[in-house]
Amino acid sequence: MFEIKKLKYNSVLISARSTEVLSKTFIRFQEYYEGPKYKGKIFTLGQVKEWYSNKFGADTYYRDWSGYNFPSWVLEPFRKGLFDPLTKEETIILELFKYRFDNFYIIGANDKETIRHELAHALYSYNLNYKKSIDSFCEKYKKELSKLSNHLIKKGYHKDVVNDEIQAYVTDNDDEFIIKNIDGEIIKKINQIYKKYK
Repeated sequence: MFEIKKLKYNSVLISARSTEVLSKTFIRFQEYYEGPKYKGKIFTLGQVKEWYSNKFGADTYYRDWSGYNFPSWVLEPFRKGLFDPLTKEETIILELFKYRFDNFYIIGANDKETIRHELAHALYSYNLNYKKSIDSFCEKYKKELSKLSNHLIKKGYHKDVVNDEIQAYVTDNDDEFIIKNIDGEIIKKINQIYKKYK
């Protein structure tokens, strides 16, 4: 069902036969980690799907998202049985990591471009100096980045992870919204920070 591969920044890549399978697997882990409605909360699959349908007009979660990422501590409430009942896919993920209790990062993606984006999140989590540099930059250029911050929140991210999302989306170098709405110098400077640490 899944392919597992160790990547840099102490991360693990999980790939699946389709984006839909990946989405079914990661939906509750991801929403618990950084979702605007359910970050840090216990919820059912039905609740998150109903909320998503109401917010975005349809239950298209499995088609809308192609990449996932979260630090290993997100597994804990699932291991403790707080997300009972677990889905078949969630049970498989917990089984995969049942002997790992270190701090690592989990990525879900099926293609190179998405893996590259998700690895930027792993770097942000893994390298404290990179995180500090990005956070300081985002604070310094808060006004210039406000349009992008608002765009990411509307897209479905919690405000607490906006800096992490900014660095991942900007360093992709292919997001149309960023290219059209963010000053080229800002993009260049974020990419310089990324290149220094990657």
